[in-house]
Amino acid sequence: MTEKLELQPNEPLSVKVERHRAVYLAAVNGEGGADMDQEAKARMEIIRHAPSDQDERDQKLLYVAGYLIASKGSLNPEEMELLLSGSISLSGH
Repeated sequence: MTEKLELQPNEPLSVKVERHRAVYLAAVNGEGGADMDQEAKARMEIIRHAPSDQDERDQKLLYVAGYLIASKGSLNPEEMELLLSGSISLSGH
């Protein structure tokens, strides 16, 4: 499972989402040696992802919202700040 966590520069959002989804499900189900630290790392890659356009920004926000609802979790202050700052940067486009 850790091999899938090796990050590549400029990966598409869809790759990061699939990685996070797989790690999250494995961690929750206790499969493949995945743990919540790996899940947090994969989630942070999505949060740090710089969207290329308005549609990708919306996809990113929708995924994070869906994750929060499904996991009944919350973002820590750093994650929230990064998410909001990334969302605001495209607002003029």
